[in-house]
Formats: sequence, C-alpha cells, structure tokens
Amino acid sequence: MNGNGTVDEGLARCPVGHSAADPADSEPQAEFFEWLRHMRDNEPVSFDPSNGSWSVFGREEIVHVLSNPNVFVSDLSSITPPHPDYDVFFKGNIAAMDEPRHRQFRQLVNKVFSARYIAGMEERVTRVAAELVDAVAGQERFDFAEAIAFPLPATVIAAILGAEQSDLKLFAQWAELLHTGGASVEGLNNAAKNMRSMNTYIFGQIRKRRADPQDDVISLLIAAEVEGRRLADDEIVGFVGLMLIAGITTTAALIGNIVLSFDRRPEEWARLRADRTLVTQAVEEIMRVRPSFSSFIRMTGEDTELGGQFIPAGSFMKVWISAANRDETYFPDPEHFDIDRTPNRHIGFGQGIHFCIGAPLARLEARIVFDLLLDRYARLTVDRDRPVTFLDTSDMIGASKLPVVAVPAR
Repeated sequence: MNGNGTVDEGLARCPVGHSAADPADSEPQAEFFEWLRHMRDNEPVSFDPSNGSWSVFGREEIVHVLSNPNVFVSDLSSITPPHPDYDVFFKGNIAAMDEPRHRQFRQLVNKVFSARYIAGMEERVTRVAAELVDAVAGQERFDFAEAIAFPLPATVIAAILGAEQSDLKLFAQWAELLHTGGASVEGLNNAAKNMRSMNTYIFGQIRKRRADPQDDVISLLIAAEVEGRRLADDEIVGFVGLMLIAGITTTAALIGNIVLSFDRRPEEWARLRADRTLVTQAVEEIMRVRPSFSSFIRMTGEDTELGGQFIPAGSFMKVWISAANRDETYFPDPEHFDIDRTPNRHIGFGQGIHFCIGAPLARLEARIVFDLLLDRYARLTVDRDRPVTFLDTSDMIGASKLPVVAVPAR
C-alpha cells in the first residue's frame, strides 16, 4: 500500500486458501481492511497528487459528505466524456442526480418501490431462491457465486421487469458495465456498445408495456405520476438500466458475503440455525463489515473544507464506505464480526438523499436465501483447494467466483 489514498493493485484481489496456521486465515482480504484502517487513522482525508483526486476514510467526514449533497455532488456529467449512449442512460440514473431533480425523480420511483410492493415480492423471491438451492442439492462442491449468488438477483429483477428468462445472459453482460469503461477511449467505446444494446432492449420493453400494460415494474413506472409529472421513456431507461447494472452485482455480493462472513465461524452458523430471529441482524452486520459498495464517488460543487483540508470546487472524490463502517469511534471493536451488535448504524446502503432505493429488496433476498442455506447446510465453507475471484475492492466487496464445500444438514 502507499500513503496517498490509493490501493495497490495487489490489494484489490487478495487470495484465499491460507493454511489453518496462517494468522490471516480469519479474513481472506485482511490486508485490504488493514490498509483502510491505516488510512482512516493517519489520513482520514487524503489527496493523491498523481491524479488530483481525494479519498475520504473517516466516518465523521464521510457522513458530512453524504449529508451535504449540495456541496458534494453526484452529477459528474461535467467531467464525463460525452457519448450518446451514456447520455440516454444518465437521464434516468437516480444515483447521479442532484437536487431538485433527484427529489422529483425519487418521488415518482418511490411510488413503485413501496414497502407494500417489496413485501409482496417475498413469495416470488422464496420460490426462485429455493429452486436455485435445490439445483445444487447433493453436490459437495460447487461455485456458490455462479450457482446462487448471481442468478438469484438476476432472476428476481427479470421477474419484476416482466422479462424472459432467456434474457438473463444479457443481464449478466450488462451488469459488467459496473466495472468497465471510462479508463480509456477503447474502454469507453466497448462499454458504450453494451450500454447501447441495453438501452435498445429497455426501449423495446417500454413500447411493449405501453401497448399492453402488465403487473411489472416497467408498467408501474410508465403509470407513476406525482403532481401531474410522469417519467419520460429515456428516464425509465436510465432507472431500469441502473437496476440491471448495479442491482444485480451488489445483491450478489451481499449474498456471497454470507459465505465469506461465516466461513470461519462454525459456532455462529450453528447458533443461527438454532435461532432464526438472528438472521436479520446478521445480514446487517455483513453489510457493515463487507458492504457491497466499497466506495462511492462524489465531486465538490464548490470550494470547501473537509477534515482540515481545503478542497477546491470540481475535485473528484472517492468516499470509502468500507472504512467508515469499521471506525472504532462508532463501532466498539470494529474488526470483530458481531451479529449481536446494537445499534448497528452502518452506512453500507449509503446515507442521506442517495440512500439505496433497492435496499429493502436486497435485504429481503439476503434474508430469504440465508434462511434456506441454514435449512439445508450444517456447514458451508470456502473450498480451500480452489481459488476465489474477488471483485475489485476499490469498487466493491464480494466475489465473482466462490467455490464452496457443503455439508448437508441431517
């Protein structure tokens, strides 16, 4: 690691497969979390002169950033290379909106993602999760990410969009947009091709729903109205696109992190199997210790001061949620995974106006699949004989390949 707020490439994908005697065996990505602790303790607001960007690691400073959206803005269009395929998407990308547009847009989509709607998803999510878990029944070894963690949110989103199951391969392709493009002209153009195909697909779905409304999210978005305002087609494209790009991978990471969090905690797994009332708070502790989004991006809309540092307007800023969730000022013994932790004021789903609109659905999916795993398996551990492929920890915390050894319940 270096001292200017960036992560060395070696920290982005730490291997698992330590021997039992290895002191790092308690956490396969221990070096990354140690780097976060070091930066939080020594440089809570850090400047990287190599690219002129800032990183924020301190919980107090991060809460300040997320609570002041007029100073630390989410709309990065002023520093994003113009591209027609991206321009369409960003018209409805609620995560990249500032006030007052964000508030107006959220009022509309909140009518769709209501608590009542999410509660009504439980039966469908349970059915999908059970089918996926049943498909690997009797297998001692399988890839948990490929068999369960990724297919579950992809299938659920397909269902709520009224999409065909055959579209799931396309969804997986578009989810990769979360990790590609922007670093080079070639990368931007390659990502734009996927973005164009996704936009075209969603426009096609909108046309179908306008002609023949169904009981799905796209039909609900078309019909949503607040004070005479309705969503334009390109706004629906951006919002649905965000669901496909971010909603699948983040929930898949959360589900995979169930295994990574309990891999070396057999006593806690047994405790949860005996007392399911603890599952909900266990999910919250997973989101604290291993938040799906490791960091958020902001830009300063004006000259400001943060953590004693002067930051000029137009500065690019990386806000490390994964560091804030382990700040000892807010969490006693923060490196300890404690399912009894109360209160658990983590910010794994964000905070303020940009609190994740999909959080209730992600929590529902995680709770349901967690319960099923506890039903079916006495133990579910990482397979030490095969490598885990981690997501880039500078963006997300989770695994895209997660081989496991399963011990069925008796």
